[in-house]
Amino acid sequence: MSKLRFFVVFLILLVCSCASAHGIGNNKKAVLIGVISFDTPFLECQRGLADGLKQKGWADKQVHYVIHDLKKDLSKIPAIVRELQQQHCDLILTTSTPVVLEVKKAIEEGEPIPIIFTMVADSVASKVVSSFRNPGGNISGINYNAFTMMPKRLSLFREAFPDMEKVAVFYNHGEIWIDEAVQKILLPAAESLNFRVVSCDIRSQADMIEAIHHFDSSVEGLFMVADPLAISFFEDLVDLSRKYKLPIMVLDNALLEKGGVMGYSPSFYSIGFQASVMAARVLRGVSPGRLSIQNPNKIQLVVSQKEAQRLGLILQESILSHADTILR
Repeated sequence: MSKLRFFVVFLILLVCSCASAHGIGNNKKAVLIGVISFDTPFLECQRGLADGLKQKGWADKQVHYVIHDLKKDLSKIPAIVRELQQQHCDLILTTSTPVVLEVKKAIEEGEPIPIIFTMVADSVASKVVSSFRNPGGNISGINYNAFTMMPKRLSLFREAFPDMEKVAVFYNHGEIWIDEAVQKILLPAAESLNFRVVSCDIRSQADMIEAIHHFDSSVEGLFMVADPLAISFFEDLVDLSRKYKLPIMVLDNALLEKGGVMGYSPSFYSIGFQASVMAARVLRGVSPGRLSIQNPNKIQLVVSQKEAQRLGLILQESILSHADTILR
């Protein structure tokens, strides 16, 4: 072999080696990611995932997304899963506990597809997985920790409004995993902080309308819990809060763009971005069941002074002084 040919071969091998080391070689095959979202607000998770994968070297032309916005209709899931199986989907991203439970059930028949979940309040308590450290099977994801954060969120609500006595909570009482968390975590925390809780059972749009129609006018604040249905009715909660001049402690800070006075949470977007690390590993061949369940990396206190002023409410200086972000 001539010296020139040897040098050319050496350069080619060097370039291939560098490309492989940076994950470029592994990304050449186009992949398909199915996204199954409970409702429109949750689609921020997909945007975070997409941006995270781009940052890790997965360009738009290499990743194709099939996005399904359920609009709260879980009955669509079996047909969607069959369609994704027929398309030989490489990964499914789900948002919310009800969605991942239904996807997990639907995927038991036919071609297995790896699942990365987001916006699950407690993946063990809701029986999405049996272990945080070793989820096993074909599934893993990011816990939202929405239940364990309830006492902290409630204490911040108390700090912001020290004279508040009665708060309303809207959620589907038929979801056992939510109801147990309310009974075992929220109510004891509320009692210790001298809050009285009015619990409103909503399982449909009709229930929401009925609850608003018969709303207890002595309630002084609205406290959101991790119920996807309640999140999907957020605009109704905002209308209610503005009618009675009530502050809302939102479940997700991103909702403050539409209404509500304060929130302490990770964002849908940041959860999706964090999930991109797991998704990238799965797309390179790692089984999701080998990836431990993660907790949110970033939790922030965001206060909307703009909404408080609209409602004629005065926020305590202490809550403003240690807010990560103030919306003015």
